[in-house]
Amino acid sequence: MYRDTNLDRDFSILSKNRDAFILIDLNGNIEYASHACEPLLGYSRDTLQQLSLNKLFNTDFLAPGHTFFKGREQGRLDNFDAQVQVIEGSILDVNISSMPIFFEKDFLGSYLVLKDITSIKQNRLTTEREKEHHALINSLSRLSEKQATAGQLAAGIAHEIRNPITAIKGFLQLIMGEYDGSKVYFQIINSEIDRIEIILKELMVLAKPSKQKYESVNLQVLLDQVITLMVPQAHLNNIHIEKQFDFTNTCILGDNNQLKQVFINYIKNAIEAMPDGGILHIHGSPIVDRIVKICISDQGSGIPPELLNQIGQPFFSTKENGTGLGLLVSRQIIKEHKGDIYIESDPTGTSIHVKLPLPSLK
Repeated sequence: MYRDTNLDRDFSILSKNRDAFILIDLNGNIEYASHACEPLLGYSRDTLQQLSLNKLFNTDFLAPGHTFFKGREQGRLDNFDAQVQVIEGSILDVNISSMPIFFEKDFLGSYLVLKDITSIKQNRLTTEREKEHHALINSLSRLSEKQATAGQLAAGIAHEIRNPITAIKGFLQLIMGEYDGSKVYFQIINSEIDRIEIILKELMVLAKPSKQKYESVNLQVLLDQVITLMVPQAHLNNIHIEKQFDFTNTCILGDNNQLKQVFINYIKNAIEAMPDGGILHIHGSPIVDRIVKICISDQGSGIPPELLNQIGQPFFSTKENGTGLGLLVSRQIIKEHKGDIYIESDPTGTSIHVKLPLPSLK
């Protein structure tokens, strides 16, 4: 193709077309631009005819040998999306229909029709976001159904197990009182019964949360009490607890016993995550918008990324004999206290962050 003063006359029929189109030669130079290109791209036709493809189009879309010439060997129409750098410096999403131009058997260039697809891409993006939103809603719905099912199942299990366990424990105490030999096996059995009762208690909280008694709770005092309770277990596992509280006399509104249960669960999990010992960090600090955050960090091997999102679901646990109910109940308690938790984990350890709101100022 050659630049020619007669080009407008030669393409007079095409120039009346409402579509924006350009003609390009084999070197990627624009030989002709229709009138419809001016309002679409912002350039005058004279300016366009001085540009090359790599000046007009986003070069990320220009494959080696030019995508615009892809159909030349087959002599067929090619269609693809691209981006144009319009005159004010912004980017325009366009769809390109490219048709090779031949003279006899010689390939001369391509005829490119440009269509603005910005609104189409926005609608496509909106549709994708709506699909993601619906998928999230469905996922949360399934989780709620799963929790409701777990609650119903928990109530039935607790009811069926509690009575025989009470009888077993009573008879065990009678036998222990009459037996004069070593009672080490009895103590093991008794401790396992106690463990079953703890699981039953967690099941009952899951099935029917206990009525909360809201009062002013001194958060530092509560955490000190929990840590004092957990220090012996930590020492048995060669774990040192380091605490740092950047608040004093900070009170929240909540149920003292339930909040203790939450932090006992989290510290217990952190201890169990370090079978070879280590340091357990407990850090509390106020943050913006009258929120206080408590972080419990261990030095365990961490939670695999593919399992992290499942933590806190009913009956899912990374521990061999775990029920998964402790974290589920804890999350439920924090949620009822208008708080939030999130977990971070990598091969160097796991951190549980608990956020709780402070009472509003009057």
